Amino acid sequence: MSSYRKAMGVVVAAALAVGVTTQSAGAQNININELAAAVALPVLTGGQPPNTLKFTQGDIVLGGASSINLLTITNGKSSTIVLRVDVISGDPSGPAGGDQWQSDSFDCLLTGRETVTFLVVPSPPIGSIIFGECTDFTGLGNNNVFFAAKASNGVFFAAAAEPQIGTVPPRVISEDILLADAVVIDTQNGQAFSFGAIPFQAGTGANDGNKVYLFNGVEYRKWPAALATNFIAPNVVGPAPPSGIQAELVLFTLDGSVTALAPPRVSVTGNCWNDDELAFDFSHTFDCFDVVSLGDMSPNCTQQFLGSLSGHLDLRAEQVGSGFNDSHDATFGDGNNSRRRPVHGWIVQNVRPNAPIVQAGQPTGPPFPPGQPNVINNSDNFVAWGRPLTQGRTDLVPFLTDMDPALDAE
Repeated sequence: MSSYRKAMGVVVAAALAVGVTTQSAGAQNININELAAAVALPVLTGGQPPNTLKFTQGDIVLGGASSINLLTITNGKSSTIVLRVDVISGDPSGPAGGDQWQSDSFDCLLTGRETVTFLVVPSPPIGSIIFGECTDFTGLGNNNVFFAAKASNGVFFAAAAEPQIGTVPPRVISEDILLADAVVIDTQNGQAFSFGAIPFQAGTGANDGNKVYLFNGVEYRKWPAALATNFIAPNVVGPAPPSGIQAELVLFTLDGSVTALAPPRVSVTGNCWNDDELAFDFSHTFDCFDVVSLGDMSPNCTQQFLGSLSGHLDLRAEQVGSGFNDSHDATFGDGNNSRRRPVHGWIVQNVRPNAPIVQAGQPTGPPFPPGQPNVINNSDNFVAWGRPLTQGRTDLVPFLTDMDPALDAE
């Protein structure tokens, strides 16, 4: 390995450890592998349309409008809790116009150690219909959830709360008791993705009990400054009918107010690295929620230009101007309409039926010995996988004098 490559390997490790600041790395940000006080899961039933900010093609992997979601949450506590749920839309438009960052909410009672699975199915033009079996609030039976949500695509956010007492609403608690995961089933193409929730652990202080979720290290742990993931390099570029490996990211932020007319805007910068530790940089901007292929992030993330079968990428949240009156920044920031909004999410990949793993003539060349298979020889089934993005250990630092990220779901 050349000294240049060694140096670049040190750079990406430093980027994940330090993110956008020079503060020392800590362990106060969220932990993907721990129980949590609140969890975020994806809603993916409608086929994410193109991102008009970056002119990307939108969802190419997850099955368009033919997907159903199974979102499973377990109460790890021995006593009864309430899930306070907000289904936050990431759709750029709806039947009555834009509905990004609008929320539909409900509560779900779970007895000690109880598990609930929410079945989320597409229901145009409404968005999605959610089915689930919670415990009746009398504690004497079951309460079947039958709930309409605007979101065809977006975030299912659930926080643990104490049961309601009299007329007082359930009080949100900072206690790490939730275990959650998602299965996204593409019913048309016969593929499925399974991945864990993004968990938000309790902070070091008290929770005031309302639905203004402060990721400040006190109510909930802070967001990470940097993310990363390995990937098998896609060999499909552009919107042509895909024939090989595909890859895309499902990205979201929770730094916003659900009642705001304008959705929160997010900006990230990053690098795609090949297997020789060479980096290709890119930037990406989106409103609150996005499904974006690696080829749309940058063509240099594909086999054709990456020059290798596998690689990894890193992402860092950057400050971005909203371009309009950002009421959330006026409440939780310095009112200058610019914020460094955090980002998290998942990577999903698939290989289409009868598709080559490595295209002939690509710079990588066929990696198989003569006579060994290079094609998924099945005309019916996809090969698919997904997982949460890995995160660095350094907390996100707000832009200028802004407060820490906050989800205002009141």
